[in-house]
Amino acid sequence: MNNIDEWEQTLFQIILHAGSARCHAKEAAENAEAGKWEEAEILLQKANDEQTSAHKINTTIITKAARGEPVDFSVLLVHALDLLMLAWSEIDYTEQYIRMNKRIQSLEREVEKWHNQ
Repeated sequence: MNNIDEWEQTLFQIILHAGSARCHAKEAAENAEAGKWEEAEILLQKANDEQTSAHKINTTIITKAARGEPVDFSVLLVHALDLLMLAWSEIDYTEQYIRMNKRIQSLEREVEKWHNQ
C-alpha cells in the first residue's frame, strides 16, 4: 500500500467513526423523545466512543503536523474534519436534548398530578 492509500484510509476511518457517532447520537435523541432513557444513554455512550475513536486518529494527524511532517491537504481531509466537528456538536446537542426531555417528562407528570386532584 502506498502513502496515498494509507492517507486515504486514515481519513476514511475518521469519516467512519464520526458518521457512526452522529448516527448513534440521533438514535439517542429519538429514544429520549420516546422516554426510553436507558436506551438513550447507551446510544449516547456509543456515540461518544465512536467520536473518541475519530478524535484519536485526528490527534495523530495533528501530532504529525506538529512534528513538521507533511500532511497532505485534500477535500477528503476537509470532509473528515468537518464530519468530526459535526459529530462533536451533535453529541453535545443530544446530551442537552436528553436532559431537557427528562425535565419535560417530569413536568408533565407534575401537571398530570395537579390535573387529577
